[in-house]
Amino acid sequence: MENRYRTNLKKVFLTDQELATLNNRIANSGCQNFSAYARKVLLNPNMTFLIIDTNNYEELVFELRRIGNNINQIARTVNQTKILSQPDSENLKQGIKKLVSEVEKDFAIKCQQLRDYYGCY
Repeated sequence: MENRYRTNLKKVFLTDQELATLNNRIANSGCQNFSAYARKVLLNPNMTFLIIDTNNYEELVFELRRIGNNINQIARTVNQTKILSQPDSENLKQGIKKLVSEVEKDFAIKCQQLRDYYGCY
């Protein structure tokens, strides 16, 4: 221990699942041991933290539920009265397609950010 180049020790406590995940990452990294992996990951100057703001998702889910309720009311009325003009039907379809497209686009962007940050496993 006297001739050790690195003399400062840091400890961390992990659950069994966290330890298994860590061991898999160490094996996939090509590092020889935990110390080498920890230095590589922790001391990397390009290391960044990705923060995904999910505050708006609760609002989004709430709005999607409201829209779903409105669509159910429209469907019930149309089924009872059998009255729905072709333009109204097309407007409804286009609105739903646009909504789905926007949600999918936002979700794809967030997934890509996660892939870029964590890599693909």
